[in-house]
Amino acid sequence: MNIEIISNFRDYMKESTNITTLELAKELIKLKNTVVIIAKKKNQKNRKNVIDNIVIYRVGVLSKLAFFYNEILSMSLGIRRIQKSMKLKFDIIHSFSAAPLLVLRSFLSKIFARKAVVVHTMKSYSRNKLGRSFYRILNLVDVVTVPTKVFADRLIKKGVKRRKIHIIRSHINIDKFVPLNKKSFKKKYGYGNKKIILYYGAMWHLKGCDYLVKAIPKIIDKNKDVKFVFVPRSVDWRVNNYKKQIKDMGMENYCDFVLKDVKIEDYVGMADMVVLPYPNLIGTEGNPSCMLEAMASKTAVVTTALPELKEIVQHEKDVLMAKPKNIESLAFEINKLLSDKKLQKKLTESAYKKSKEFDVHKITKQFIDLYKKLIS
Repeated sequence: MNIEIISNFRDYMKESTNITTLELAKELIKLKNTVVIIAKKKNQKNRKNVIDNIVIYRVGVLSKLAFFYNEILSMSLGIRRIQKSMKLKFDIIHSFSAAPLLVLRSFLSKIFARKAVVVHTMKSYSRNKLGRSFYRILNLVDVVTVPTKVFADRLIKKGVKRRKIHIIRSHINIDKFVPLNKKSFKKKYGYGNKKIILYYGAMWHLKGCDYLVKAIPKIIDKNKDVKFVFVPRSVDWRVNNYKKQIKDMGMENYCDFVLKDVKIEDYVGMADMVVLPYPNLIGTEGNPSCMLEAMASKTAVVTTALPELKEIVQHEKDVLMAKPKNIESLAFEINKLLSDKKLQKKLTESAYKKSKEFDVHKITKQFIDLYKKLIS
């Protein structure tokens, strides 16, 4: 099959969208498909470049005021140029977004690929209020996929036809995130015998970092041998604000901010726990990659009791779940996990088995089966 992936593929390679898009494309190519990723051109010199043998085709943008062209029409015109230059016709146009309105990218692309089947994946809830509107427009495409039943029910209530919706989970690379010898890796990175509490990813308030930072004194009060390790996706004013806040609390000796590029799978593998204090999942995948990666690494997880998360993991079986937006509850669950090695082992063993369900090989196979069904 000839497959076109429409994605917000950015310059920043640590961006989770880039990682998951490339992993899906690689697996599709392994299964003898032709795959091209199309995205907006920003700082790149060339319109077309290749990453890991995958063609990335960039479309130009106009002034910031030209929203319709930049975000929607440019993708459709780009597909026309790709088909002409590569002398092929796409069988599948698969677009990804958080905002329903962006489904127009793939829908209008059918002008130039009339026989193509259009699949649109809603990866998360948009951070933009306007991006959480216009759900009915999703009915324009052949199929809409979402990562959770909670998300599917939400779309149905918003007017998306039930028959259009398929639940296909988000994926991780379980060949990359594997259990490690925590002691040896702590020694390698200079953490000695410290108990490592890890947070990694974007440090936005939407991710709940405020609650974790404010919980630090309550955890240190009972656990002096703890080290909080923060590995932010990018360094900006938010990170500096958190560093200042931690210093003002007198907690800087218990915290480490890793601001350089690192092999993140090593940090996840050596941590005693990963804490993900989501207040909600706006701007976060329904199956958060960080949680799944920790599970695959046999690292315990403390997160929050959100409906989307409760759909895929269970409290005190796979992870511990605090009340969302509750500092006391978050500190309580972290302290409970630190003090109970049997609970740690129980959670990590169960979560490790569950993580296999999100293997990129399995998820890609589900997409392939869906593509074939739609084409036939």
